Amino acid sequence: MSNVGYEKKDIPVKPVIIGGFIFVLTIVVTLFLLFEYYVRVLDDTVYEFKLSKRSKKLIELRKSESETLNSYKVIDQEKEIYHIPINQSKAILLDDQKK
Repeated sequence: MSNVGYEKKDIPVKPVIIGGFIFVLTIVVTLFLLFEYYVRVLDDTVYEFKLSKRSKKLIELRKSESETLNSYKVIDQEKEIYHIPINQSKAILLDDQKK
């Protein structure tokens, strides 16, 4: 009987293990890079849709605060109560304290 029909040697284990390790490492690195790309794109999208747009209420509030803090007006003419800008009131208060 001739033994020509089958292999007599086993596969080389070391190259197969090294090749398998390289394959698994490549898959892990690829998945990590895809995850990092996904997070970056998600952050950019969230910023673009939510954070980059200023709220109309916030803009109106800041405009109102600016007008209130930086304007002159008469509050009570009889009692001589006036509203003056905050920066000028600070300067007057500091001048009064120096005296």
